[in-house]
Amino acid sequence: MKIAIDPGHGMSNRRRNVYDSGATHTEGTTKYEEAAIALKYGLTLKDVFRARGHSVFMTRDDADDHAPVGERAGNAKRANADVFVSLHLNDFDDDSANGLEVLYRGNDDKPLAQKLQVALLAVTGFKDRDIDKRDDLAVLKFDGIAVLIELGFIAHDSDRDVLLNPQKRQEICETIADVILS
Repeated sequence: MKIAIDPGHGMSNRRRNVYDSGATHTEGTTKYEEAAIALKYGLTLKDVFRARGHSVFMTRDDADDHAPVGERAGNAKRANADVFVSLHLNDFDDDSANGLEVLYRGNDDKPLAQKLQVALLAVTGFKDRDIDKRDDLAVLKFDGIAVLIELGFIAHDSDRDVLLNPQKRQEICETIADVILS
């Protein structure tokens, strides 16, 4: 099986040659960026799949890769990926918003979204924000099974603390791989 991993946002995501950090949050002098956190998750997930003998296509491997959002699904299909997983962090004006949700495009994608939601809630302990059908998102236009995981809220202290923990990142990525490969 070949898995496409899309760490959300990054260089040329929305505008050519412009870095899109995605959601941001500042605590004291530290600025957290969705794109940077999603990239760490993407690279960890890549290592998990490769360690299990599966091929991986990355929409971007670093902060400098040009990865227009409208081309990511097509690039993954041309790379012969079977499944497309986009990784993001959520944001809201109210910093108390928290939890995890998985977005999917259609009925073929819904079972994977539901299984990921249940498994990731168990490993994170996050609030259940349920799964949501979103057929308007460019990255979910993949010609095959596709999901977008909103791992948690960048501005929520507890969600962010969990997501920044390297051991928890490994556990979350192992869980994503377990579900996809099952």
